Amino acid sequence: MANKVYIVLLTYNGSLDTVECLESVLKLNYGNYQIIVVDNSETLEAFENLTNWARGNFIIKDASFENLVFPLEHKPVHFCITSEDGFLDSELNEKIIFVKANNNNGFAAGNNIALKYISKFGSKEDYIWLLNNDTVVEKNALSEIVLRIKESENENYKLIFGTPLLEYYNPTIIQSIGGIYNKKTGMTSHFGEGKTIEGCDYKFEESNNTIDYPLGASMLIGISFLKEIGLLNEGYFLFYEELDWTYRAKAIGGGISIINYFGVYHKQGNSTKTKKKERKSEFIDLLSLKNRIVFAQKFNKKNINLVCLSILTLTVGKRVLQGNFKIIPKIIQLIIKK
Repeated sequence: MANKVYIVLLTYNGSLDTVECLESVLKLNYGNYQIIVVDNSETLEAFENLTNWARGNFIIKDASFENLVFPLEHKPVHFCITSEDGFLDSELNEKIIFVKANNNNGFAAGNNIALKYISKFGSKEDYIWLLNNDTVVEKNALSEIVLRIKESENENYKLIFGTPLLEYYNPTIIQSIGGIYNKKTGMTSHFGEGKTIEGCDYKFEESNNTIDYPLGASMLIGISFLKEIGLLNEGYFLFYEELDWTYRAKAIGGGISIINYFGVYHKQGNSTKTKKKERKSEFIDLLSLKNRIVFAQKFNKKNINLVCLSILTLTVGKRVLQGNFKIIPKIIQLIIKK
């Protein structure tokens, strides 16, 4: 029998995106997978939309990737509903498990709800695919991904596997092959962003040397990795969790491998000019800067002063040009508190 794959979808007030993703995931031609949907929403409305979809009472009417989403799956699907508190009580065998989180404690905490369950009930041969809820996937995606993991000469229990992400709204364009970390500034960037699939000459077998981390929208680990490296670090809330996980793996001789497969389409990122022009919310802005410092203090101590200097110059300078003066004292406070 094929290795079991737990597919973890974390959702926050995004039931339409999640339903579209689920419709595509349920069409995977891989024979042995189970889906865990963790809902981080503060209200019950989004969660009820998902469970109503599973019953056949909430229907998606259109999608950009009609061939991956339609025809819609027969309802009701094989599913169950549980709470975060009751999730670890017993093993669940339904095709889809819907879990309502007690609180929204961020990306890592939401995914960790599922990871704790998988660590308890999964076997050492199983895989885990952390997949963003705002993606759709090709029907052969999981079969191809697992095949490439098994064929990889670098396969071991200390590796995180990532896949390239393609732009949902422009699917011939690469959104990211993986993440790059600049040790001098502490900033991250997407390798391969904006290139076409045909124009991609990236040597995937060298990913452990050229890519610093996989994008959290699509990354895979074995359960042995989870037991060895541990859960995602919940201290970040959002941003830098994948990088932290990768650096912890590298510390014990592991690392990253990007799988040469283009079949995951992601809605977020710089998909449109409108999104490029949007200003970050103050919460997101300050959180990303805070985590830049936190990560550097943990893994990049020798460059921490350079990281802080880049924030005081480059980041503050950009906020001045944006006319966002009120956030500047708060950024300076982050530096003072470090």
